[in-house]
Amino acid sequence: MIIFDSDSRKYYHAPLMSGPDAVHRLEDPFAFARSGNSLKGRLAIADMPRLWDRMADTSGTVEYEIRGRVDPRQRPLLELEIAGAVRMRCDRCLDQLEFPLKLASRVLLLQPGAAHPDDADDPASPEWLEVGRVLDLQELVEDEILLGLPYSVRHSGDECSGRADNGRIGAKASPFSALASLMEPKQANKN
Repeated sequence: MIIFDSDSRKYYHAPLMSGPDAVHRLEDPFAFARSGNSLKGRLAIADMPRLWDRMADTSGTVEYEIRGRVDPRQRPLLELEIAGAVRMRCDRCLDQLEFPLKLASRVLLLQPGAAHPDDADDPASPEWLEVGRVLDLQELVEDEILLGLPYSVRHSGDECSGRADNGRIGAKASPFSALASLMEPKQANKN
């Protein structure tokens, strides 16, 4: 029997568990991890607003795969792989650049309020995450992408139009190049 307390709340807002958001949620992440299940999905960059300021374009998608495991100490663990390409801005020329994503991480699941793992400071140990009854996979994937993106991206080699090399497109003349031409006749007179 469901009882609504209409005196303290004017409206009832229940989370919707159907539609596109339900696809990117794990109802019981602990059972998922212990059973060794796996789940694949695809997320649009446009649906991850925390990435927008790093992107040149919010079109495109990333694919993810989550596999449940148990570590040697019998703790529930999720292995996450993310693949795709995002369009970022080159920090040198500000043109669009396609950056390939290939990320892999391991996340140890903890109950809310549980003691943190004693090996949390070990760089080889997995990250840990306090999780309730539902895990939002879209948020997890967005977090991992944010952590995996480089601080500064640039085109490689000759692809960049903002290189300041001699003879390249977008190259600017050095203010000292005029001084170099003044020095040439004096050197010829000394010989």
